[in-house]
Amino acid sequence: MIFIIILGILFVYALYEYRNIQTKHLNAKDFNQSHSRNIRIVYLSDIQYDLKGMFFQNTLMKQIVSLINKENPDIVVFGGDYIHHKSTKVFEYLKMIEAPKIGILGNHDYKDLEGVIKGCQNSQIKLLINQTYAFNNITFIGLDDLREGHPLLPNLNPNDYHVLLIHDPDQFETLTNTHQFNVTLAGHLHGGQVTLFGKYAPILPSKYGQKYRYGFIKRNNSTLYVSSGLGGWVFGLPLRFFAKPEIVIIDL
Repeated sequence: MIFIIILGILFVYALYEYRNIQTKHLNAKDFNQSHSRNIRIVYLSDIQYDLKGMFFQNTLMKQIVSLINKENPDIVVFGGDYIHHKSTKVFEYLKMIEAPKIGILGNHDYKDLEGVIKGCQNSQIKLLINQTYAFNNITFIGLDDLREGHPLLPNLNPNDYHVLLIHDPDQFETLTNTHQFNVTLAGHLHGGQVTLFGKYAPILPSKYGQKYRYGFIKRNNSTLYVSSGLGGWVFGLPLRFFAKPEIVIIDL
């Protein structure tokens, strides 16, 4: 009986955590950058909107849009996985974000690639697929998804300030063998989604184990931040356990 009660408490907490969106504030020094670029970036990944959870997800999307607009960003960056399955209603909310918007694709977006591309167009999200985008003296580099797409690094000017956008952080391991980036942002792993009190994720789709689960990783003079993202599902349920969802505010 006690065991069942404990399981019930943990389940309720996991439901609560899924809805308890955090705002994470980072700055140039966190990425070992000594000079300010005077730009505020809002980064969010892995919304994974799904119709099966639309009743509470619609409330969450309104909260997400409100949080972003209150931060008054210069640009909003999406790290992929706008959808979980074939539901593009999420773009009706993303259209309400007031700042300029750019984004990349994630593996789930390939379940309705045409719908996601159209949704990005309708909500004024500039989709980068192995492309660069210049904004306020920063060159954003957006790569295709590692698992479902065909990522290819475009030609880069070594004198530019580069912000690399990848969905799967595993890409960082190979890209930094040959290139350096001022800032790299990724998602995909949801901070582990369900973890042992934030220390270990039993199920993590990365060939590098826990290395890229969450947070900062430095490699060959480049710094990556892996966000825990916002969504994700566990056996069809919206659950997180010590892997808090987040919106990342970056002042460079």
